[in-house]
Amino acid sequence: MDFEQLLDRSLNKVREEIKTELSKSLDEAIKLLNEGHTKIIQEYTQRINELIAKTKEEIEGEKARLEVENKRTLLVEKEYWINKVYERVLEKIGEVVKTKEYKDAIQSILNKEIKEMEGEKITVYCSPNDKSTVEKVVGNNKNVTIKTDDKMLGGIRIYYEGSGLTRDFSLKLILDQVFDSMRGKISDMLFGGK
Repeated sequence: MDFEQLLDRSLNKVREEIKTELSKSLDEAIKLLNEGHTKIIQEYTQRINELIAKTKEEIEGEKARLEVENKRTLLVEKEYWINKVYERVLEKIGEVVKTKEYKDAIQSILNKEIKEMEGEKITVYCSPNDKSTVEKVVGNNKNVTIKTDDKMLGGIRIYYEGSGLTRDFSLKLILDQVFDSMRGKISDMLFGGK
């Protein structure tokens, strides 16, 4: 074998070794790139998922806050309209106190209370409009004092001096009690019930 053949063989062997090493290095580089790429994808996927979860929480929190705010606004609005109904009813009291049924009711309450507390001194408070009706029932009874109260819309309030007891039959009190007990029904009528 001559020198050139030996040199050729050696060069081929070195080329093969270099080719093999380059192939291994290329495979290793591709493997490292793929691992790096996968790691970066995983990191960014995790970050994106964390951001999505955080954003969802923020959205849910904002949604809950807005729902509470909407409910509060609706309640305020409902209360406004319920109070408007109440005001309209108060305006209509002037018509009620003119009826015969109203005057009969005042007379009935007074007769009953005077009869039950016979002999005890009482003071009857009434609106200026009801004074003549009250005076008719009381007549000349010396145990009864009549006083007008400009703040009363109608009805009577009786103070029993001996016991310190007050019985309130004023229209405003009765209206307030009835209105409070019917508040739910009024709301259902105005805004639709369940």
